[in-house]
Amino acid sequence: MRKHTFAGLLAAGALIAGCTDNFLTGGELSTDPNRPTEATSQQLFVGIQSATWALLASDPPRVTGLWAQQFLGGNIQYTAIYNYDISEQTTNGFQQALYLGGGMVDIRKLQAQARASNDSIFLGQAQVMEGLVMGTGASMFGDLTYTHMLRNELNPPLDPQLDIFDSIQVVLSDAIVNLGATGPTNAGAGDADLAYGGDPEKWIRLAHSLKARYLMQTAEVRPNVYPQVLSEANQGLESPDDNWVAVFSGNANEQNFWYQFDVVQRPGYLLPNPQFVALLESRNDPRLTGYFDPGLTRIADSLRAPNHTQPLVTVNETLLLAAEAAQRTGDEGQALDKLNQARALVGLPAESGVSGMALLNEILLEQYIANFQNIEAWNLYKRTCTPNLIPAVPTGFTNGKVPARFPYDAAERNTNTNIPPLGSQPKRNANDPPNATSDGTGQQCLGQ
Repeated sequence: MRKHTFAGLLAAGALIAGCTDNFLTGGELSTDPNRPTEATSQQLFVGIQSATWALLASDPPRVTGLWAQQFLGGNIQYTAIYNYDISEQTTNGFQQALYLGGGMVDIRKLQAQARASNDSIFLGQAQVMEGLVMGTGASMFGDLTYTHMLRNELNPPLDPQLDIFDSIQVVLSDAIVNLGATGPTNAGAGDADLAYGGDPEKWIRLAHSLKARYLMQTAEVRPNVYPQVLSEANQGLESPDDNWVAVFSGNANEQNFWYQFDVVQRPGYLLPNPQFVALLESRNDPRLTGYFDPGLTRIADSLRAPNHTQPLVTVNETLLLAAEAAQRTGDEGQALDKLNQARALVGLPAESGVSGMALLNEILLEQYIANFQNIEAWNLYKRTCTPNLIPAVPTGFTNGKVPARFPYDAAERNTNTNIPPLGSQPKRNANDPPNATSDGTGQQCLGQ
């Protein structure tokens, strides 16, 4: 008997709920106010928020941090991942996390409830979350089930990656419109929003930053998007207070994911990478002591504190996307200004008298450093071959190249015939052809 794919199975709950006994129904016989059968919009949002934090602040950034050579594998599977010993089990569960509890199934439920209650602000917040989750998924896996998800189909097709990026641009544009709604029914997430306290203006800026992020991820094959990236980034996050963050109390079951991993579960598995340390030292970068402990044996105590607030989408990233887009469209004055705004935020002096490829290299290296603990450092490397990383090993699953995509989940492949076996999956995604040279230096790209 063939099983339903996880992405398609999520709608099955609605079918089960439709099979009822009509003998004793009506009023309090059907509705117990003390035992609600459907989550409120606020409860759904809390679950979506938590699941997205887990997606962006647990295994995926640790794995990509190894591949981007900001970390070094210190033990067992993390040593294997660093050395490109990759299988379907390496990332198994990452793909399902896009859809299951707290993923797209709950995001779409929240959107339906927000429409039913005429709460356009809440709808806009849910749409921003859709753009963030599916944009992250497309950057990790490439082609994914999107337009056919949640339809209870046996083998839903995969949408092309670039189509997904196009679709989430529409979703995020709709979100911006909805977040500007006024009127008594437009309450939004309110106190359930731990990052922004429900502030719709901050959500609008976040949506613009995400539009810039995912437009830039297509720029290697669509260089005409740079003006759009610049426009969106200039409307995006404006200050550190705008950063979209994961908030943890430090109490049991409410602890920073990096604390759970590096202190509780797997101490010693993730080490500072000497390449990354040397880069920070060569630039006299004060973040060296902010990122790692004085002995350079682990991430800094402040970053692995159980109640550390983890930034996930930041003004630094937004400023640097604007800087890169400005430089690539010939506006070097704006590019240098945006670069220096980002440098000032982390305690670095302003740059002056730098232009051309040297300016672009500075912008790209600053992006790479600023996106520590974030999969965007890996996405930047794939797109620009900057820094020009030397592969960790000359062999392995990727034939000695820095890994450029995640294998699909084995569990998902086993239930959807549209997902190819591992050996037939592409090594790179459609938005990411290999670079012949490094964008930052013009030298031969070593890792792609």
